[in-house]
Amino acid sequence: MAPSFIYPRVQAIPQVDRASLRVDGVERVGYEFGLGGPRPFLYPVLGGSGALLTRMGHPNPVGHEHHRSIWFGHEKVAGTNFWGERPGTDIQVRHKRVVLYQDGAEWAGMVTESDWWAHGHAVMRQRLILVLEPFEDGTYALDFQTRFESVGVPVALDKSNFGFLGVRMAKTISETHGGGKLTADDGTTGEKGIFGTAHRWIDYSGPSAPDTVEGICYMDHPENPRHPTHWHVRADGWMIASVTLAEPHGLATDHPLDLRYRLLIHSGAADRPKLEQAWKSYAKLPAYTQTPAVKAELPALHRGKPA
Repeated sequence: MAPSFIYPRVQAIPQVDRASLRVDGVERVGYEFGLGGPRPFLYPVLGGSGALLTRMGHPNPVGHEHHRSIWFGHEKVAGTNFWGERPGTDIQVRHKRVVLYQDGAEWAGMVTESDWWAHGHAVMRQRLILVLEPFEDGTYALDFQTRFESVGVPVALDKSNFGFLGVRMAKTISETHGGGKLTADDGTTGEKGIFGTAHRWIDYSGPSAPDTVEGICYMDHPENPRHPTHWHVRADGWMIASVTLAEPHGLATDHPLDLRYRLLIHSGAADRPKLEQAWKSYAKLPAYTQTPAVKAELPALHRGKPA
């Protein structure tokens, strides 16, 4: 073994049709991208206790098969519904490839490429950077940095509550079916107070196991268009930063849509001052950049421009 080698604390490990994001050898998040499926998604997503924080499907599963824990979709992309799932059609978010996996002492990540495919062709393309970073207090962050690009012609993203990054919480964490609570950055709570309003972050916390409370704080980065974003939230355990809730958006042939979100997985109920400070730290975080492989060096992710 090379004397300079230090075993990475955080790893992104390729597996069959999925990737495993691990901290100290223990999987915290799985990224599923099997070919032929309707879309890639994240499952499981585990809290510090090891309990599941998200769910595959709505508590009423009929008609909600597309609720795949954490996933990307949009209801109105050039007239096509990429939110629901349409068996018997070719409407899919088609995983193309993983560009890189990167391990590290402080964080690990991966870069993927997908085609949003319908009617025999790609409607738009997506590039996703997904990074997991653990913190000393046992919390960890999932960073999503994604770019949507048109494919030769402009793409209309029409007004809709559904788009882009959906989060389906575990049933026990929901307000309706469990003991959970929705909280916004200004202290507003519950679906009625938060739905359709603009906030920097939204938190959903509740029981993940007996005598255990955990949650996910969903953060909108200030570089995103229309920040602070409008939110689509539901008492049944649902939240999404809805970039097109108030008005439509469009992709020109030379003008992609870049979005950045952070999901902070934490223990305990929502602590507003602590979550606000966490959002401020995220707001200062530079965007990730990628350098290509050079000779024996692998392609690499960097926070900000590489040194």
